[in-house]
Amino acid sequence: MRRLAFLLTGLALLAGINATVWRFEHAMSQGEVVLIELAPVDPRSLMQGDYMRLNYALARQLAGRQAAVGPHTLVVRLDEHQVVHWVEGGKPEAPGPGERLLKVRQRDGQWFIGPDAFFFEEGTGDQYESARYGEFRLQEDGSTLLVGLRDEAFTPLGHTRPAW
Repeated sequence: MRRLAFLLTGLALLAGINATVWRFEHAMSQGEVVLIELAPVDPRSLMQGDYMRLNYALARQLAGRQAAVGPHTLVVRLDEHQVVHWVEGGKPEAPGPGERLLKVRQRDGQWFIGPDAFFFEEGTGDQYESARYGEFRLQEDGSTLLVGLRDEAFTPLGHTRPAW
């Protein structure tokens, strides 16, 4: 009986891990490519070891706006370069033509647009210093997955994986 419990627990763990991997693979292959402008970060903390701290211009646009703690959905539009622009007053329950949804969070008066760090291989940090945009895969429900960074000319930096 004990062996069966261990076997079932192991199978449940593997199923959970595989479901998570499938979800990320699906997001990378099916998600729409969007770019979110990065905001300047204190240069002393820009590069710390094998990662880069990230901040987003959109978070600064939202600064000072109070909302209930937790997840929120913004309405955004994309320009000709796929850069996200917030549609103030947009209705998430009924986005208009050309509008998309973007999930964000607010906690302790700060807005969180995406991850606050981008990790890269040791010794390759120099190639990311010119980053101006975070490259995301946007799902229809507004969730995002950070997959890379881009420079001012919208050129991908470093090696962006097509899949895991």
